[in-house]
Amino acid sequence: MSKNLKPGNILLVAVLFAAVVVFALVFAFYNFNLGKKETTGEPSVVKDEQVQKLETLSDSDEIGVIETDIQGTSLDNLDQEINQVDQNLSNL
Repeated sequence: MSKNLKPGNILLVAVLFAAVVVFALVFAFYNFNLGKKETTGEPSVVKDEQVQKLETLSDSDEIGVIETDIQGTSLDNLDQEINQVDQNLSNL
């Protein structure tokens, strides 16, 4: 130990050093977005006629309204683009 530094001064220097480190870490987390997961945004979805029709379904819980929504929903062409989906998955 140096002759000029007393034990009380060493403690003061250590506390000041710790405060500077904590301040630097807090500054880095807030200004550089450290510790935050980057969001890539929502995936882009092409809204065709069927998707738009599904988005306009009723919010009602009445049986008649639900039956009307079900009868108005066409599920005949669900596998229309399955080959393209399989090809895109195999390219990954």
